[in-house]
Amino acid sequence: MTAAVATETDTKVEVPHLTFATGLPGFPDAHSFVIMNTELAKDPFAILRCIEDAELEFVVVPPHLFFPDYAPEIDDTSMSRIGLEKAEDAVLLVLLTVGDDVAGITANLLAPIVINVKTRLALQVVLATQPYDFRTPLFSPEVVAAVRADDEEEAAGE
Repeated sequence: MTAAVATETDTKVEVPHLTFATGLPGFPDAHSFVIMNTELAKDPFAILRCIEDAELEFVVVPPHLFFPDYAPEIDDTSMSRIGLEKAEDAVLLVLLTVGDDVAGITANLLAPIVINVKTRLALQVVLATQPYDFRTPLFSPEVVAAVRADDEEEAAGE
């Protein structure tokens, strides 16, 4: 099962298999990945699963769906590593950290994954000089409060 990744223009791009030439930071031997939807990671969320080690997987999401103003600047060296010549050939994903409830879900905006949809090469880029955090709450406090209120209503009705 593969996943279609939403781009900033809301068109879906099929990117079933990715190659990270240098691996992911912290996982230098992990190079081949698939993006897939599962019962627990439905659109727009997806699983980035390592082919070499199926136990290594991450929850990812296109950042513009939750952070419309997110505009990281990707350096030329990183773009050339994945053969990226035009911005429209790029798709960004961010890794999520999933907590016990909706309030604990954070996005790593400091190190997005940049994918060249033409070559299917990918790279996680650390934006060291940009004002992003690696644990940015995915949902606003208002959304978290609304979800909690719905959960409480549901529990009271049981």
